[in-house]
Amino acid sequence: MINVKAFARFREVFGKELGVELNGKATVTDLLTGLCVTHDAHDIIFNESGGIKKYVNILVNGRHIQSLSGTQTELADGDEVAIFPPVAGG
Repeated sequence: MINVKAFARFREVFGKELGVELNGKATVTDLLTGLCVTHDAHDIIFNESGGIKKYVNILVNGRHIQSLSGTQTELADGDEVAIFPPVAGG
């Protein structure tokens, strides 16, 4: 079971927190694709080329996926994935 937490505008689409069951070896891409299908949200996460939009930040267990294996980061039972937009402020 993967624990997904969504923030800001993504919370409106996915809800605050949800558990997602993934079969076998799954990646961040697998998780996001599944979430987008069940919530009809492909356009807010993925760009026209199928990559994650630049303004979408994904953390796995508190680490940005760019410091891991990107969208091919493998997920394991108990992992926490956070989805949020850029943080702005002053």
